[in-house]
Amino acid sequence: MAKIMKYSTCCQDGAGDEPGSKDCLDKWKEQLEDVCNQYNEAAAITSKHREKYVNSLGWETKLKNWDDIIKKADEKAKVVVNELEFFIEQVKIVCENSANTTEALEKLICLVKTIFDCFFTYEENRKGLKDKIKDFKKIIECLTSVDEEDKAEVIKCIEAYEQKIVLVCEMQDAVLTKLIETLKCADLLDAYICDEDGLKDKLNDILIDFKGENMHGEHCGAKEEEEHNHDDITKYPCHDKKAKPMPKFPINTSKYYTKIGEDHEKAIDETKSLETSWINSKKISDKFLSQKNSLTEAIKAAEAAESGK
Repeated sequence: MAKIMKYSTCCQDGAGDEPGSKDCLDKWKEQLEDVCNQYNEAAAITSKHREKYVNSLGWETKLKNWDDIIKKADEKAKVVVNELEFFIEQVKIVCENSANTTEALEKLICLVKTIFDCFFTYEENRKGLKDKIKDFKKIIECLTSVDEEDKAEVIKCIEAYEQKIVLVCEMQDAVLTKLIETLKCADLLDAYICDEDGLKDKLNDILIDFKGENMHGEHCGAKEEEEHNHDDITKYPCHDKKAKPMPKFPINTSKYYTKIGEDHEKAIDETKSLETSWINSKKISDKFLSQKNSLTEAIKAAEAAESGK
């Protein structure tokens, strides 16, 4: 075999007896050096193509995840809207009942106060029941045409009635206090739920946010830049709330977030293109790698054969 590799004309740049002829082993070593250089160059190019592809694939994946999150958020927002609309309807019923309760309590307090006022004297020409009973008792006591026994019986009934009137009058403060406290609670409940900036308004504001009915989000733009050009105070990059606007529902219709979908489509095309470039480049580097491995094995075999002569 060594003789074939040394003198075979297929491995020489000419006839075996011509000057400058080379045996197969020397020629393979030169070819291996050239192939190694070609492989290293191709492998470096392939590595760059792969790095670009991996980075693009990572960016595509992030955009896809973001797009999925946006869609899920919008779906959940719809559920929240349905729940809020139902809750707000219930709150409206509470507000209606609360208003009616407050009105009824106000009338009840007025009625109870009027009842208690009947027992007291506030004007001399309009005596209350309490004073009228006293006057009636005095009149009975002054009667001379009535038997004393009968008079005593009547006075006993009047005094029993008088005691009951006194007990009722003593209840006035406690009854009115309880009624007023109840009215206060009803007013507070109505205020916290139904008045301006109450629960109902806050729920409506949340509903508006989730339904996306107020889409007047502020963004940095040409108008903002023009304003800065006439302003000595430079804001970087612009007003913070305008630079990073809050997302508006539905998110997938917001100009600030629809770009995610557009960028995702571009990323898909870019990734496919980079993948193709990487695969083509890898085929070339793999070809040189195969040649390198073949030459390496051939040289090893040849050197082993040379040493065994």
